[in-house]
Formats: sequence, structure tokens, C-alpha cells
Amino acid sequence: MLLVLLGISALILMRESKTGYSVWEELNYRTPGELIRYTLERLEGHPTLENVANPILHAAQRRIERPEVTPRSLIDTLGKGQQAQALPRQMYDGSGHPLPLDAASLRLHKQAQTVTPATGETHWVRDAAELKAAAARARAGDVILLTPGRYLLSGWLQPKNDGTAEHPIIARAETPGTVVIEINSGAIHQDRAHWIYENLVLEGHCGGRDVPCEHAFHVVGGAHDVVIRNNLIRNFAAHIKVNGEHGQFPDSGLLQFNTLTNDNVYGHGSLTPFDLVGASHWIVSDNHVSHFVKEWGKNASYGVFMKGGGEGGRIERNVLICTTDGDISHFGSRVGISLGGGLTEKPFCPDKECIYEHRGGVVINNVVMNCNDFGIDNNRSIRSLIAHNTVINTYGIGVRGIPSDAEVYGNAVDGAINARRGGTLVSSRNLRHGVPERLQDPYRLDFTWRHTPDLIPTHPLVHDDFCGVPRAAQSLPGAFGGPDACSVPAPARHQ
Repeated sequence: MLLVLLGISALILMRESKTGYSVWEELNYRTPGELIRYTLERLEGHPTLENVANPILHAAQRRIERPEVTPRSLIDTLGKGQQAQALPRQMYDGSGHPLPLDAASLRLHKQAQTVTPATGETHWVRDAAELKAAAARARAGDVILLTPGRYLLSGWLQPKNDGTAEHPIIARAETPGTVVIEINSGAIHQDRAHWIYENLVLEGHCGGRDVPCEHAFHVVGGAHDVVIRNNLIRNFAAHIKVNGEHGQFPDSGLLQFNTLTNDNVYGHGSLTPFDLVGASHWIVSDNHVSHFVKEWGKNASYGVFMKGGGEGGRIERNVLICTTDGDISHFGSRVGISLGGGLTEKPFCPDKECIYEHRGGVVINNVVMNCNDFGIDNNRSIRSLIAHNTVINTYGIGVRGIPSDAEVYGNAVDGAINARRGGTLVSSRNLRHGVPERLQDPYRLDFTWRHTPDLIPTHPLVHDDFCGVPRAAQSLPGAFGGPDACSVPAPARHQ
């Protein structure tokens, strides 16, 4: 069947390829799933060929793109995404950059549950009009406290003043899940520094299935050191968009313990829950990102995406599940985590050159699953580290394009690990086809090992594991440093 697929694809590529690459290079460049989708697309409008080839292609697709591993126990037991309780006080380093919460301390309830205090005025708000007014007048140290209820937000919510690391401006609900902001146009347009948004539910309500709301948060320009944590954000094309404006880039943000998801399949345009262009030194950790699926359209969707010439991004301890509705073979392709890709145009990169898409990115201790493309993709990004991740039911880990180079170390992957189109990788200590055996049963999700693999030297730049537990000098490949999964309180649950 694979030979038939390759033959059909080769015939189409010989006729249509304009890239300058040979047919063999084109076949080698594309994943089997990409070849199937490309071939099905090119056969449209040729009924005789469709009648012959489509049954073969669909049968191959069902073999290559396996049924989803049921994700419910991931959502319930691994402690990522919005938590049921408010998080402890937000801390900052000596340079004024936000520090991620110690996930192990939260998991074991050893950290004092004191919220970030108000050092200025507290603004109590009861509706969207009062929220907009409070955002416009809040100053460093103030807290905007949203009372429980539903808020209908139309147009932009536009902060006017900066906070500081010593006195951030905070917008929050006291208890997660008690405040729902319905956005039917506009977004939270964040161009001010040192703000914190926490404990909120933000929902897109912009119309039909084909026209999702664009963003919940648009973080731009001078909005450095912004913290978005412990929120549930659903039904957007790009839940959180980060990019430059007027020559400034919103560097050093923190996205932690958020749930980013969609209830349905949406549209055909860009669909990327966390979409960062050009900004540097963002930390994306302990989030749950799922179901970023287009209703139709051939282009890729990405769960967490960093591109545009920034540097030093960290993507760690997240759960990414590309599809959750039982059908991994929707239109288009889905990539879990991507450093680079998208071919950013020169005006949108900090150096106006876009020689690379990201530099020095770190992707560690993540669980990525149910993607019909690469679980982790390094595309025209340089000096990347991809280490100690568990990648399940995806095409694997890819390094592609010029320039593109990555160290790929200590991952547990049930797919390929390869370099394509000039990409270079150093691959070592990876456990191929070695995810826990119980994960092969699509009706269970159990991260304990039946036959524990050999320990490997822990990568020197990886200090903890998916659960936030410090790794010993020798630990397991994949996201979990020990033989058992996390034992954690359940995160918040929302209908």
C-alpha cells in the first residue's frame, strides 16, 4: 500500500513540482501523512482518478494516522492547565523578569498560598464597562478585582499605564472559574509592561464555526514582562498572540498554568493557540493546549509556536493534544510545538533580516500527542535544545530547513527523529518506539512502565521533569524522570 501511495505521489510531484528539488527529495521531505493529504488535494476535480486512488489513500491514512489515545486522564491527573485554586504570589528575578512558579511545590502543597498583594488601589468591577475603565486608570501596584459573573466584552480592552516588577498591575478573579469574559469582538490589547492576568475564563463568541474570534490577548510592543497565568481560554484562532509594534518587542513574558482549547473545529486560516513572532525570552510552562483543528484548509496549525527572529524561548512541562474529538485526520496538519516555520517576512523580525526563525530555544519535559504531523518541529531555528520530551502518536521530532540545527536528547518518541532539507541535528540517548506500553491501548492512558527502560545521564541543562521533580544525575528518557507519573490534585474542570 505504501508503494502505491509513493507511486501516485511521485507521478503528481513529477508533473507539478517547482521547488528545484528532485522527486525523491520531495518524497523524503514530506511525512507520509503530508503525502496523502497533498495527493488527495491534487486529485480533486479528476473523478476517474479519485475513484481509483482515493480508497487506497484513505486506507493508507487510517493505517498511518492511528486512532487517538484517549486524553481524559491526562486532563484529570497530570496537573497542567488552569488550577482549581489561586496560585501563590508571582515572583520576579533581580532583573525584573517574572519567574515561573515552582511546579513541584504547588503539586505537593508546600508553598504558601498567598496571592500577589496589592500595593496600590483595589478597583472592584462588576461589568465590562467598569473593567475597561479600571484598565485605563490602573497604575503600578493596583489590583483590578473582577466580581463573580459573566462579562460581555466588545471592542478593545486597552491598559494605559505600566506596572513594575515591585508593583505589577494585576487583573484577576479571586477564585478561578467564577469570572467569565465573553469576547464578541476585539481583545485584550496589551501594550503595557508588568501586568498580571490570572484566574479568568475567556471565551470567544464571534459568530459561526467558520469565523472564530481572533485573539483573547494581543501582547505587543512595550508589553515586556507580562504574566498570563491560571486562565481558561477557549474558542479563538490565536488565543494569545505576541508580536512587535513600533519597533518594540514584548520580551520576557510568562505563560503558566493556562488551559488553551477550542470546543469545535474552526475556519481555514491561521490557527495557533500560542503564536509568538519576534519576541524573546518567553517562558511557556505547565499549560494544557488542545484541539486546534481547522474545519477545512491544507495549511498547518501549531499548538505552541515561536518564530520571527527572537531568541531564548523556553517551552517546558506542557501537555499538548492536537485533537481531542476522536478524529486525528481532520483537514490540514497539526504540529504540537514548533520553533520556527511560517517564513516570517523581514519587517516583522527584530533585526529586519529573519536569517533564522528562533535562536537558542529550549523544548523540554513536554508531553505531546495525537498530531498528524510532527509532535515537535524545529524549522529554520538554530542552537535549539529538544530534550526529555514524551511524544506519542505523532510523526515524531523533525529538524528542517537552512539554517536549522538542534540537539535532540533523551526523548521518548514513538515516531521518527530526522533532519530534512538541510537541517542538522545531534541525536543521542533517545528512546525510539519506547513510550510506556500501556499507552498503546487507545482506551487507557497510564504513564507507568511495565518494563522500565535503562536510565540515561540527565542532560546538564535539564534540572527537573514534567512534574517539577528534580532529576537525579541519571534519569529516564522522556518527560518523567522516575518510573511513575505525577501524583497531583486535579486541575479545574469546566463544562
